[in-house]
Amino acid sequence: MEFIKYNANPKNKKTGDCMIRALSKALDKSWTECYTDLFNNTLKTCYSVSDKKNLKSYLKKLGYEMEKMPRKENNKRYTIEEFADNLAKKNETYIILIANHITVIKDKILYDTWNCKHKSVGNYWIIKNGNN
Repeated sequence: MEFIKYNANPKNKKTGDCMIRALSKALDKSWTECYTDLFNNTLKTCYSVSDKKNLKSYLKKLGYEMEKMPRKENNKRYTIEEFADNLAKKNETYIILIANHITVIKDKILYDTWNCKHKSVGNYWIIKNGNN
């Protein structure tokens, strides 16, 4: 699995904006546009901008359904690296929930400010590339 350091934050800050960065890469939108979209959704849902329930609501509004956490045959969880190597498809993007973090895999490549390949995959969304 390839990892590419990615920070869409316009001031290149490392802050609690992983949801915004993941959306930016997944949807091919600017950090500012994603933040604005999430904030506007917050005004409707009354969840915090960074609340995962706000993300779920926002992506559902865009037509994306959350997928359940994938499990191996032995019921163990996949790591981000195993997910990228074994389950991800070249023409798809995945917004992935992990413990206290949100990341993105696009075309089987992990994009984030840090290499979280060893973390376990939680629920996720599939974004078809070119269909955003």
